[in-house]
Amino acid sequence: MEKNDLRIHYMGDIETNGSTKQYQPVNIDPNECLTIVYTSGSSGFPKGAMISENAYRATYVQWCRPSAVDQISFCYEPLAWVSDRDTVIRTFFVGGRTGFSTGDVSRLMEDLALVRPDNFSTTPAIWNKIYAEFKATLSIATAHLPSEAIAAEEERLLQQFSKLIPIRCKTITVGGAMISPVVLSFIKRCFSRCDIYESYGITECGSVASNNIINNTLQFHLISVPEMGYTIDDEPFPRGELFIKTEEMFSGYFNNPEETRVALTEDGFFRTGDIVELRIRPDGDLYVNLIDRKKNFFKLSQGQYVSPEFLQNIYIQSPFVEQIYIHGDLLADSIAAAVVPNQEYAQAFILEHDLKNFDMNNPDPKFYDAILQDLRLIAEKESLRKHEIPSRLIIDFEPFTPENGLLTSTMKPCRHKLAAYYGDRVLENRPRTVPSSMNCIFSKNWV
Repeated sequence: MEKNDLRIHYMGDIETNGSTKQYQPVNIDPNECLTIVYTSGSSGFPKGAMISENAYRATYVQWCRPSAVDQISFCYEPLAWVSDRDTVIRTFFVGGRTGFSTGDVSRLMEDLALVRPDNFSTTPAIWNKIYAEFKATLSIATAHLPSEAIAAEEERLLQQFSKLIPIRCKTITVGGAMISPVVLSFIKRCFSRCDIYESYGITECGSVASNNIINNTLQFHLISVPEMGYTIDDEPFPRGELFIKTEEMFSGYFNNPEETRVALTEDGFFRTGDIVELRIRPDGDLYVNLIDRKKNFFKLSQGQYVSPEFLQNIYIQSPFVEQIYIHGDLLADSIAAAVVPNQEYAQAFILEHDLKNFDMNNPDPKFYDAILQDLRLIAEKESLRKHEIPSRLIIDFEPFTPENGLLTSTMKPCRHKLAAYYGDRVLENRPRTVPSSMNCIFSKNWV
């Protein structure tokens, strides 16, 4: 079949054709660039990290592990990024199969159910959405239940949500960004039949830690960041920016020598930009606790630094919150929050409070105050400082997505675009027109 220069071949024909030809191996210098993988672009424009033959070979040991069962993988991220690129190659090396998503993130769980992989690896953004649905459903279901019946209802819902992950899936890996301890706890409770791994890796350096235990093959040290209050002399644990060197290190950024010089020290260590806390476990393993990206921190007018990702991972506990962005700058003495409400919980609130003329462009003050009050209660429970509690709130019914540029293709929040998108609205507190596609959220059937 030929159409528009597209040819479709049967796999059997390709195998037959390949078996009749002789291919000479290509000699390549071990330090020569073998492939290029791209950073996510969450803090700026994506950069192409050049990976040498040597660096690629350093990962072969972990890829070429024999398996007694047929491995089935699921990929939904662009193969320009390292995570699913590695998944495809690893699965190919052990003779497994890979299923790809349709590309529609809203159908991700449907695609997952069709492929039924033995491992599901994804970013916290996906789990935040699942958790948001769970906590909203739980809040609605238990609103009028006696306290002694809440635990049973929660267990029933956990069993219901556990069906999102196919029964064949035995391993869940979470990585690519910080995950809220509350969300991680939910994953472990809901999918207790699976082994849960929290992965910490960097495009330029490969794997750094698994379940917060630093890989014993890499070299690392911490550098104090005193202006932010993090030093290697901190008690009870040293804190600072993590510098690492691995066998899987990139050679530099493609066509970008300036960024390469900024990223690497003279002795070859990579500046991760991650602020971490380092602990030593009783068994001698080194435990790394990721605090936030150095670039994400911002300073308020009184000179206090704020970790927005840390706060976002706390405020995600609110049943009102589907997505949240924490904003601040040198002109403000407190933070602001942009909240994408959970639709189901918003619907229940509007019905319960009889808000018949609810306007998404200008939400009712009762709805606004309820969200702000819930965030303040969470802040009190978590013992947050005054400047870490939102004093201003933007309610936005348009979610952060890769399509509108507020998430990267790997589902990470794109902070510089979120800042540009919400910055002026924080200052002016002006309303924004809601797209007509979102008007279906509040239909006349129930308003």
